[in-house]
Amino acid sequence: MHISKVKVLPNYNKPWAKSLALRVKKFLRKHKFQIVRQNEDIAVCIGGDGTILYANHKRKFQHTVFGIGTKTSYMCALRKDNWRKWLVHLLRNGKYENRLLVNAAIKDKDYEAMNDVVVHSNDFRVITIFLEVDGKSYQFEGDGIIISTPMGSSAYAYSAGGKMLNPASRQIEIVPICPYKRTIKPFLVSPDSKITVSCDRTWTLIIDGIKIRKVGHKEKLNVTVGRTIRFLIS
Repeated sequence: MHISKVKVLPNYNKPWAKSLALRVKKFLRKHKFQIVRQNEDIAVCIGGDGTILYANHKRKFQHTVFGIGTKTSYMCALRKDNWRKWLVHLLRNGKYENRLLVNAAIKDKDYEAMNDVVVHSNDFRVITIFLEVDGKSYQFEGDGIIISTPMGSSAYAYSAGGKMLNPASRQIEIVPICPYKRTIKPFLVSPDSKITVSCDRTWTLIIDGIKIRKVGHKEKLNVTVGRTIRFLIS
């Protein structure tokens, strides 16, 4: 893939990311890349994993993304202390990896998740969760449930007892959150699966760590595999 047009997306809530964005733009122009605001070949997100998630949530980039973060960043291929050495090389010679996203739909509203879709109780009480996967029904009590992409499997899903997957794999992980007496365990489903979730009372929908809305107990959440995002990796 030939890259000439680059969009730079810093996290404006982080002073170091704002400052670094200016230096990155100057550096890339020096190396004959064009800095654009739209129709980019690649988006460079500066700030960390959360910056990439938020930029995707706001549809700030199109198909290809690359991250500059800190040593704790998982999605970011470069860090704020080594970007200058490797950035141009990766943009010109780097490898790409396609990663699955999932779509979550409630009534007439659709949401896209890069990491995970989470159904969670609104308070400290457990809720009864009704889960259906390809026609097979499950029911359990707990704090909620995580429906994770392969990339998101290293985040909340893993902390809740799920399996860490290769970010480029083609499986979806379903992870119950604190199921009562562990009556259900985390499991994997194919990308063709149709997943439906509902609860016995009002619950909260969270997409990629961003609280979206409260949902009524009669409403159903439908989750399916969505588009793929291409990541430039080191």
